[in-house]
Amino acid sequence: RFTIAQIDRNVLEEFEINLELWQKTAYEDQWGAGLVEPYEPPLIPLAQEEAVTIVNGEFDWAFSLLEEGRRGLVDCDCRKVDGGVRIIYDQQLTANSAGLWIAYDQTPVEFYLQGDDLFSDYFAEKRLPTKEEHSRLINYTGETTKQLKKPTPFSTRSEMFVIFPPKVFEAFLEHFLLSNLSGNLIANRQSAFNIEDFTEKKQIFRTDFTVRVDGTRPYRYNSFRCTKEGVPSSQVELIQAGRLNTPLLDLKYARKLDLEPTPIPVGGGRGLLVSVPGIKTLEEVIQELDDGLIIYSLLGLHTQDYSSGKFSLKADQCLLVKNGEIRGKVEALIVGNFLEGLKADDSIFARATQEENPAFCMKVHVS
Repeated sequence: RFTIAQIDRNVLEEFEINLELWQKTAYEDQWGAGLVEPYEPPLIPLAQEEAVTIVNGEFDWAFSLLEEGRRGLVDCDCRKVDGGVRIIYDQQLTANSAGLWIAYDQTPVEFYLQGDDLFSDYFAEKRLPTKEEHSRLINYTGETTKQLKKPTPFSTRSEMFVIFPPKVFEAFLEHFLLSNLSGNLIANRQSAFNIEDFTEKKQIFRTDFTVRVDGTRPYRYNSFRCTKEGVPSSQVELIQAGRLNTPLLDLKYARKLDLEPTPIPVGGGRGLLVSVPGIKTLEEVIQELDDGLIIYSLLGLHTQDYSSGKFSLKADQCLLVKNGEIRGKVEALIVGNFLEGLKADDSIFARATQEENPAFCMKVHVS
C-alpha cells in the first residue's frame, strides 16, 4: 500500500495526526516499487565554499555583480534594467525506512539581467560565475536588447529557417522531447514512442543526434547525488546516434516496463544534454543565412501537443536575418513540427558561446 505526502516543518509538528491521515488515504498499486536499499552514491562536489561565504554575510560580491550588470546594460542604451542574484546554501536529504540515508550540501546560484522589458538572460549553476561568464551575460543581454529596439520591415515568406538560441531550444526539448521520453507517458500510450521503439533501438532522429542525462558533474546546475526515490546519479544516453535507447524511468515505471530505473533530469530541458559532432558556430550559421529569424520569445509553447511535435506559435521577439546580417526586430507566427525538425537533414545545430547545449535552426512556415 502507498500514500503520497509532502513533509515540512508544520507536518512534523503534528506528525501523529498526519500519519493517521496517510494511513487512511493509502492505496494499492500493483506496480508500486519498493524502497531502495542502502548504498553509497557517487561523491559529487555541489557546494562551493565561495558561495557559502556570501550566504554567511559577505554580500559585497553579489552587489558588485549587479552593479557591473547595470552599468553594462546602460552602456548598451538600456533605460530600464532589471537584475537579480540568488545564492542558496541548503542540504538535500533522501532517506527511507530501509536504512537509506543520503545527505549532501549544495549551493544553487542564479544571476539574471533584463533590458527594457525586451530580453533577459541568466546564469545558473551550483557555483559562482567566472568573470568571463559574467561579462558574456552582460554583453549578450545588452546587445540583444539593443537589436530588439530596432523595428524593421518584414515581408513574410511561406517557409524559412528560424534559429532557436540554446535556452529557447531547451524549452522545446522540455516540452516535446522530455515529455515523449517519460516512462509514465510511454507506459500509458500517451507518448509519440512506444516501448518497442526502445527495446528495438529504433532509429528516429538524425544519426548525429545524441541526448543524455549526466548528473555527475561537479557544481553543475543539473547535477545531484540521487533522485528523490534514491536512484543514484549517473550518465545515461536516452538517444544514441538518433536511436531511442531508454525512456526516463522512476522505480514504478521501470518495474512496469521491466527496465532499469534511470536518473531523472533536473531543470527540465536544461537537464537534457545534446551532443552533435562537428557543428559550426552560431555566428557562422547566421552569416550563411539568406533569410531567417532568430527567435527569443514565444507565446503559448506549453499549450502545444507534445506527442505530435506540431506547434503554431506567436514569436513576439525576433530578429530578422537577411543576407547573413541581422536587420532588426520583427514579429511572426511560426508553424512547424519540432520532432520532424530533429529528423530533417537540412536542420542545423550551432555552437553558442558559453552555452552547453547548441542552438537549433530548422525550417518552418512563417506568416
